Amino acid sequence: MSLLPSRALRSPRPEKGERIYVIGDVHGRNDLLQSLLKKVVAHFSTLLPRPKKVTLLFLGDVIDRGPDSKRCMSRILRLVETANAKMLLGNHEDMLLASLDGNGEAQAAWMRNGGLETLKSYGIEPPRDDEDPFDFADRLKSGLPEKHVEFLRSLDVSYSSGSYFFVHAGVRPGVAISKQDREDLYSIREEFTSSDKWHGQVVVHGHSIVGAVEVRDNRIACDTGAYASGTLSCVCLQDKMISIIST
Repeated sequence: MSLLPSRALRSPRPEKGERIYVIGDVHGRNDLLQSLLKKVVAHFSTLLPRPKKVTLLFLGDVIDRGPDSKRCMSRILRLVETANAKMLLGNHEDMLLASLDGNGEAQAAWMRNGGLETLKSYGIEPPRDDEDPFDFADRLKSGLPEKHVEFLRSLDVSYSSGSYFFVHAGVRPGVAISKQDREDLYSIREEFTSSDKWHGQVVVHGHSIVGAVEVRDNRIACDTGAYASGTLSCVCLQDKMISIIST
């Protein structure tokens, strides 16, 4: 757990009185999620002043790759129902939703990118080579809890607070925040991460793996590759303060 000094330029901050705990890509690692949430609870009382509002924000890609996507989804859904928690749509959740709609290309892409682990966690057999995409979509729908599907379909692609803009992947440089393409927000990569342009707000994102949380003038990268590295990271934002919590 470390505390970074506030920056003199722009001095980004959330809305006055709000503290935001931002959690990067979980990717099916319920063990790390459980550990990190305990650290977040312990951290809460160490940072003063106490906020009027606390937001727990998941940046998407909660599912796939790791072994416990179902447990991760159930845990986060409980937090959404009982606390001020939010989850944004990631590209992996988007692949699952497209698979539910019978998109064969999306189903194949999902299987290549960690979807098999998610199916296993829900006890669903993977698509057969000769299986029609809509038949697999029916099996998928039958195997997923209706509550999980409804929740995934309700996810927003962004959250904004003060000087910060939160998305799964990033924004397209040179395009105003208000005019961003929805798909870019959960799928863009190098064009965003290689840019030093100011985007109008500091963009807090996951999606592109970094060795440790990176705090830059125009963005904060939170995806520390939990499914492979064992490090799941959280960034706490309040006033000018930026605090990093990791497993």
